[in-house]
Amino acid sequence: MDLSSKFFRSGKSRPAHQYSEQFESAHVRDLSSETQNTRSGPIRQLISIVYLLLAFIPVSHAQSIPSSGSSSGTEDPPGVVSDIMGAIDDASRLMVKGIQPGSDRNLVTDPYFNSQESPRHSLMSFIEAMDLVQRGFVEAGYERALRNLPAGATEDDADTMHQILLRVGPLAATDAPGPDRIESTGDTRFLVFPRPTSHNWIWSRVQPPPDAQIALELDESSIWRFSDDTLRNAGDLLDAVSELPPSFDTNAKSGYYAQVFSPLFEETGLIGWLGFVGVSLTGFALAYACTRGMKWLAKRDMHRALRTALSGAGHATALLIVTLALTIAFGFLSLGPVLEPLQYEIPRFFMIVAMTLVVLSMIEVAATVAEVRAGNDAYDRMLITTLQRVARVTVIGLVIMFILQVIFAVNVGTVFIGFGVVALALSLAAQDTVKNVFGAVSIFMNRPFVVGDWIIFKGENYELCGVVDDIELQATKVTDLSGTQITLPNMQFINREVQNLSARRYIRRNFDVAIPYHSNADDVQDALDALREVLTNDEVAEDAMINENDGGDPHITFYEFDESWLTLKSYHYYYFGGPGETQRDTDRDWFTYLDHCSLVNRKVVEVFHKRNIEFAFPTQTIELHGEKALLQGEPAAG
Repeated sequence: MDLSSKFFRSGKSRPAHQYSEQFESAHVRDLSSETQNTRSGPIRQLISIVYLLLAFIPVSHAQSIPSSGSSSGTEDPPGVVSDIMGAIDDASRLMVKGIQPGSDRNLVTDPYFNSQESPRHSLMSFIEAMDLVQRGFVEAGYERALRNLPAGATEDDADTMHQILLRVGPLAATDAPGPDRIESTGDTRFLVFPRPTSHNWIWSRVQPPPDAQIALELDESSIWRFSDDTLRNAGDLLDAVSELPPSFDTNAKSGYYAQVFSPLFEETGLIGWLGFVGVSLTGFALAYACTRGMKWLAKRDMHRALRTALSGAGHATALLIVTLALTIAFGFLSLGPVLEPLQYEIPRFFMIVAMTLVVLSMIEVAATVAEVRAGNDAYDRMLITTLQRVARVTVIGLVIMFILQVIFAVNVGTVFIGFGVVALALSLAAQDTVKNVFGAVSIFMNRPFVVGDWIIFKGENYELCGVVDDIELQATKVTDLSGTQITLPNMQFINREVQNLSARRYIRRNFDVAIPYHSNADDVQDALDALREVLTNDEVAEDAMINENDGGDPHITFYEFDESWLTLKSYHYYYFGGPGETQRDTDRDWFTYLDHCSLVNRKVVEVFHKRNIEFAFPTQTIELHGEKALLQGEPAAG
């Protein structure tokens, strides 16, 4: 204790002030309410845009320096993105401070750290408070410092603890976890000393007690303080390390930004950067060549499922090559304690995406094989397409949740609860969307039509005829006869009439032939025989596929006496395929039917011409009575 009193009372050594300068620019993102009142300006707005871009960096939230203490959480906690954001925020504040005039911050009344909500806050609050003691603010400094020590601690205990920290340091805000990491991992203890990554050099110079530790623990009131064992053994530890000089960071005033990025730019030499760029470019070049090669193989004449597999494998293999290249490339960089997790988390992110592409490729292959086995069954093809889409969405959704949970350490359960409330509100406000989904379910279950079918949809004030291009959860896309694609909400198919032209086996055509009134009975019979000859003609019957189907005989009748002619009505069939086949099962469609109608009409004209049978046409006869009287200027008779 005498040693600590000598250092603090004499005033000959003030390294704590050096520590305070280090954190005067260390604006950590997760500070509670202790934020600096910095003027806003265009530079800060530009930095905010950079924040938004960096928010999508696929990196882990792993804490920069892992805790060596006991933990109930995971061994790979989040923190990198938090630290990078804090570093960029620090740089922006330094830039604004250098450009805009303003007074320095008063750390007595407005300290950066003055809470115990996390190991970071408790540790830095203690160091900053002891700096106030060195600067002459003894009462305020000790009051704040003792808040971070166990109950019953004295000012001498605070002096002892501070002298130890000066000798086992330097310490930085990035060395201890903040509230985000603590909340994510559930840690209840953080070990400040000893840590193999930072304190190996101490044992080469002094011999601390084997059981000596400096640890922060979470007490029953959810406050982080130095542990009782730490304070109990502090005297012996200080005696052991007293030969070590107090140390501090020579780049103290560079702040949090320097702590995060200085190892990358200062310790990575030219060879390191050349190696990083060279390996990365080589990896991307090999990935591009792999993708092109797989596409070339897929274009060759081979099985459809194999083409699909090669196409999907090309993208997955390319991403695996990029992952391997980045893993090697990051080894050339000196990332430092904060950015070091990126060396593992970025490749892991790409590996997850690559495995996702492999799974999606397997889904595509399975769907392709199923479609080949389904053959021409339109309903099976539609079901396969639907299941394929559901599987893809499910896999992508699971991967996104996995990435959020593991890579970004987002509490997915909490997110789902929030989405549930939002979804309830949206469902009330977007009832049409829900109706459209039920309409899609109705289409899939009742199957009034499938993709590729020709339909006639009768809307409220219109009628649409076209081919179904796609059936989605919200809408069905139909291309009409003019080539215009029309999107119809699925809910309209629940209570509207839909005629499925592709589901019909045949078209029963009826057409009228008119002969003049001066025709006698023999002429009428001759016309009936002529029509029967046409409809039973071998060419007509073959084109209509009459012989392959039963019940397709034509019917011709003397139908009625019209106003200006005698009407003969004919009924005949045009089949789209053999027994049981519908229009969607064959290559015949509406246009081949129109060609058949042209054939029949041409045959009728030919046969009627050969038999000298006249076609009737609208005529009007006007008879004039009393023509002689009219010419003589006399009134016509009666």
